[in-house]
Amino acid sequence: MAAPRLLFICTGNATRSVIAEAIVRRERPEWPVYSAGTRAIPGLPSSRRTLAALASVDVSALGHRSRTLNAEHLSDADLVIAFERDHVSYIRARFPEASAYTTTLPRLLRDDSWPLPNLAFDQIHDLPEVDDPAGGDVGDFIECARGIAYDLATLLPRLDGWAPRAE
Repeated sequence: MAAPRLLFICTGNATRSVIAEAIVRRERPEWPVYSAGTRAIPGLPSSRRTLAALASVDVSALGHRSRTLNAEHLSDADLVIAFERDHVSYIRARFPEASAYTTTLPRLLRDDSWPLPNLAFDQIHDLPEVDDPAGGDVGDFIECARGIAYDLATLLPRLDGWAPRAE
């Protein structure tokens, strides 16, 4: 069975999606995994707070530069894992073809059936989220990284043997 092609989405492709990508790369090096941001400024390096958060979960994202989400990123993914409801809404509005395989990390942990149950637009406000540490101190970033690491330790075994979406 093929490995799932994962795409992690956050706002700036600066912290949450970077941490998740780095963890999956370490834990499942054979899996194709990428990250992008809905409002990223392309080419920015990781902040010192993000670097500290990455180190706190024993991963690195050396050379990471932020990327803005585009249609090609989504077409190359089997599963799009966002961190906020706004990310899911953004994808549904701009890239509706990716709606069926896009959800938040906490929802995927709660409901990992495939295909993902289709949500009506008015149900998106009920999606659970992972808080953005932006504006917080280093401790907030580290707490975020540890939460993502914990969630992925639960999720990745569930995705082992997972069947990618049909093209």
